[in-house]
Amino acid sequence: MYNWGWFNSLFSGVIFGPRKFLHLSFQFFFSFARNKDISVKQLLQAIDLDSIFQLPLTLHAYDEMLNLQQYLNIIPYNPGLDDQWIFIWGNPSYTSSRYYRMVFQNFQAHGIFKKIWKSKCTPRLKFFAWLIFVDRLNTRNMLARRHFNVQPNTFCVMCTGMEEEDITHLFFYCPFASACWSKLGFHWSAHLDPGDKVLDLISQQQMPFIMDIFIMAAWEIWKLHNAKIFDNGTPSIRLWLKNFKCLVKLQLMRVREDLHTPS
Repeated sequence: MYNWGWFNSLFSGVIFGPRKFLHLSFQFFFSFARNKDISVKQLLQAIDLDSIFQLPLTLHAYDEMLNLQQYLNIIPYNPGLDDQWIFIWGNPSYTSSRYYRMVFQNFQAHGIFKKIWKSKCTPRLKFFAWLIFVDRLNTRNMLARRHFNVQPNTFCVMCTGMEEEDITHLFFYCPFASACWSKLGFHWSAHLDPGDKVLDLISQQQMPFIMDIFIMAAWEIWKLHNAKIFDNGTPSIRLWLKNFKCLVKLQLMRVREDLHTPS
């Protein structure tokens, strides 16, 4: 004889919706349901098994039924309570942060992104840094990949080495960028992707605000790059350093007073 008392737990609506759960996890058992959209009320008022499922069950369906019964024995059920829907994280309230944590709980993001969002830079600069490390900044290489007609070629506009202008070259290996980083005492490890280069630098320097310094320095390189393309500007290390120092002074206002170094 089948013991169907446990069906109350399954379709109570307190834990999960009936169709989705059965269809995904107990496909054979679910295939015998007469009404695959049966409501909780209809199920609880069912007189016998034959009114819910097409009998007899196959061995596979019967085995799934037994597995499901064993699983549901640990689920608390109170027939005196009204049905209610709750989200998978165990709370009836929806928030975007809970949904985000649930969807991405097993997703391991690159460590550089945590450094970006924890930096003291403005949201605009953080977004700029994010574009760098996801390779979505509009370098000439990126524009060509997007099928823009880049004239006259995709070579870096900041140097004369006839190197393709991508993220790695423009911000790390271009002679102009290298000269800028040398002013700060930054030296990049070879054979690493951009995110790992910066993380490696942070681990070596052991200084606060290295991420902030990198973002601001890269931002000023990017601004000079754009000025040369759109305004026919003349980039120079002196101009970059001047702009960088101005940006750092503005940035210091965003840092908590207790973290300032006494002058």
